[in-house]
Amino acid sequence: MSDYTTADIESSELDKRDVRALVEYMTTLEVAPDVYSVTTESGAEYTVDARDGRCSCPDAKHNLPTEDGREMCKHRARVAFAEGERAVPAWVDRDAVDEQLGIHVDGTPQVAATDGGVIDAGDEGVILDEDEGDDGRPEDCECAPCLGELPCWACYREGFDIPNPDVVDE
Repeated sequence: MSDYTTADIESSELDKRDVRALVEYMTTLEVAPDVYSVTTESGAEYTVDARDGRCSCPDAKHNLPTEDGREMCKHRARVAFAEGERAVPAWVDRDAVDEQLGIHVDGTPQVAATDGGVIDAGDEGVILDEDEGDDGRPEDCECAPCLGELPCWACYREGFDIPNPDVVDE
């Protein structure tokens, strides 16, 4: 079970299914092009067809679309966040998001930046000058020019709001 609850990142900007897609532990595996197996923290397994926008879960079968037009269950939302098709809002508490988001898929989760800036902080939380130390990018950085102004999930998880400037077009 996750140490965080949906209340940790609830907002009027995210639907409750989106919040659960980010907070709950789920394993997302691509089993065929645009077809995913999503296993939830309860052990239930569902098949998500991202191309056709379908999921085998009971919520998708019985409750969707909702009266307000929602068509995506939490499993489809999880796939969209994991593959980087939907950006995680910048205001979301990074500690509340399942740390394995996107770990088993080819895509890279993306995070929407609020101002495009970044503040590098040392171990004591002191703001560092640009000259002090390295930039602290994680070893699993997957920033790519194709992500535009968004950092990869590994960099966002470490507190970076902009892509790694050391990445070059190949």
